[in-house]
Amino acid sequence: MIIAQLSDIHANGSDAALERFDRVLDWLRPMAPDAIIVSGDLAEHEHDASYQAIHARLSATGSPFFVVPGNVDDHHGLYQTFGKQMGWSGARPFNSVGRVGDQLRVIGLDVTVAGAHHGDAAPVLDWLTAELNSDGPPALIFQHQHPFLCGIDGKDRNICRNGHALSRVIAAAQDPVLGVTCGHVHRAMFTRFAGLPATMAPSVARANRLALDGREPAISDPPGLLLHHFHDGRLVSHVVMVG
Repeated sequence: MIIAQLSDIHANGSDAALERFDRVLDWLRPMAPDAIIVSGDLAEHEHDASYQAIHARLSATGSPFFVVPGNVDDHHGLYQTFGKQMGWSGARPFNSVGRVGDQLRVIGLDVTVAGAHHGDAAPVLDWLTAELNSDGPPALIFQHQHPFLCGIDGKDRNICRNGHALSRVIAAAQDPVLGVTCGHVHRAMFTRFAGLPATMAPSVARANRLALDGREPAISDPPGLLLHHFHDGRLVSHVVMVG
């Protein structure tokens, strides 16, 4: 079973932004993923037209897809285009949940804070507690802001706050959780959170350079995505960069 994760598309009304998205989707199409998750920052300008363009492209893949907002998204515009399909009521948070066959569940958390770059898990904890104690299949949790320290210069000030509380909810869950994944920093990353594998997807938009301890390269990475492969009860995540 293949779950494709796309993140940080940052559509803005320009052809260039959608061309990057099209390149990623062209790579992805032969893989025919069983589901696609989009971990926020779908559009940063020209939101309504951008969301319609993204929705049309995602629909054309033939795969079910699930989205959550990012910090540059317009919540009203996102709701107008994706709300009915995601089952949103119109009131935030805009969480998403869906089953992929009978073996896997994807749970998307809206941890965005209006007008801020950081996230906050506190408003979704009660909802997540109920979802993770519902006798459901193994779950992959996705959100926009990272709940773990990434170590990249200047980026952890925009972390998802209340990560310790989120970790406790996951650790206490009755239902199995396979891992936690996110976007936001525009870089692929692997670590652990709540004792589980934790990943960050590369961005479709221009990548941030890997700035560590005041050092960084001169070249930015191409657009990319993550492919999460679930087989025999094990999740393996693959980074794909589309040059």
